[in-house]
Amino acid sequence: MGIWLFIALGLFLLLSTDLGAADPVIPDSGDVNLSELRAFDLFCKCETGCIVNTVSLSSRGNYLAVGDFNHDVSLFNSEGKKLWNYTTGDIVYTVSISPEGTGVVAGSNDKNIYFFNREGKLLWSYETGGSVNCVVVSSDGSYVAAGSDDGKIYFFNKEGRLLWNFDSGDSVRSIALSREGSYVTAGGSNYCIYLFDREGNKIWEQKTGSVINCVCITPQARYVAAGGSNYNVYFLNHKGDFSWIHNPAYWISSVSLTNNGSYLAAGSFDDKIYLFNSTGTKLWDYRAKDDIYSVTISPDSSFIAAGSWDDTLYVLDLDGKELWNYSCGGNINSVSVSLDSSTLAAASDDGAAYLFERNSTVFAQIFRDARFLSGEGLGLPLKESMATTGGIENVVEIASASSGKMSGDIKSENYPAAESSTSTKGSLRLSGLLNFFKYPIFLLLAVLIVAIYLKNRAFKKRTGEENLEDFENLDDEKYRPGN
Repeated sequence: MGIWLFIALGLFLLLSTDLGAADPVIPDSGDVNLSELRAFDLFCKCETGCIVNTVSLSSRGNYLAVGDFNHDVSLFNSEGKKLWNYTTGDIVYTVSISPEGTGVVAGSNDKNIYFFNREGKLLWSYETGGSVNCVVVSSDGSYVAAGSDDGKIYFFNKEGRLLWNFDSGDSVRSIALSREGSYVTAGGSNYCIYLFDREGNKIWEQKTGSVINCVCITPQARYVAAGGSNYNVYFLNHKGDFSWIHNPAYWISSVSLTNNGSYLAAGSFDDKIYLFNSTGTKLWDYRAKDDIYSVTISPDSSFIAAGSWDDTLYVLDLDGKELWNYSCGGNINSVSVSLDSSTLAAASDDGAAYLFERNSTVFAQIFRDARFLSGEGLGLPLKESMATTGGIENVVEIASASSGKMSGDIKSENYPAAESSTSTKGSLRLSGLLNFFKYPIFLLLAVLIVAIYLKNRAFKKRTGEENLEDFENLDDEKYRPGN
């Protein structure tokens, strides 16, 4: 009985392993009808009752910061419950949340910068000389940067102490921080792109001849990208030299870089999403039905999210194929992706912020990658990780501190998040070993079963023959004369 129980348990485990391993082994996006797949599921709809200008997600999508036309800054949880809101003196144009959701910074048309803790307590505020167009909190939550219509770039510590400011002479429209706030890049109406270090030293300044609508930066400030009103996309190296300039032919509203600058996504008012490589080659463009107002590459580089004024949120892969879209019922003003790439948020004119959850099974099918199913994130991105972006007077996301397996001919940088992939790689190695040995073990068990079965049959046959012989002998003795 014990042997049969052991064999049955072994077969069950092998079949379980086989079924578990079979899930991600499905044709890639070239063989899958993407229109039939639902790459994201609507998690919740966060109602505000008025136009939502800006959204920002915490690292795992547990918290969503929202700024709206009702002058409110709000914080929602992942179930769509409003945890708190704070009413400022005017329209809230921009918000940014720290990775763990412990701090929320907001900029308002009332000229103030506000900083809240997770519970909604106002920790500090600072009055600038103009409408606050852009704010960003560093990846470790230690620093806040902001740009205002008064022409100044502001840099604070988390306690609200102004560490330095720089007067550009005209409205600052977009700002971004490198990893841990080590570098600040900004652009605006004076046609210049700037790079500063954390101490406020100007590393370089580059004149473009155009109003700068949006900027972004790689984690170590190796590359900076910007979009202008003269229809140009700018790509600058760490010295501030133009590596390349591309003209998609209309106003650039938003830009997003991967961690080492191998890819740059741009949204334009010609209704298109563009993807360029590090040499400035346009890889593809995708046409929506109206202006693209916000675009961002996910930290694991598995998708590009773009919000359009055709009321639609688009999700594309890095080959330009549409994975999914969703109609939100109003213009999309801002999009945000969580640092683990599991959650996507959109700000809409219909009076709500939308929160979506990535369908990990579908992504595992499309990319033939079981790591999507682990629930722990990819660890090592499919291509490389995101650096953060900002749209026109919209949220500027925190710079990603996640690591990347870098592609292209650009030297790889070492980021701590690579260590977080150890457990994932270990589980994949174990899964691979199980897959490698399962068929030999299955064959061995089958042979063992047949051998035991034949042995049992032989034993029963021999026992039966012996019993019959004993019975016949007994009968012979019974009827033997003298008995």
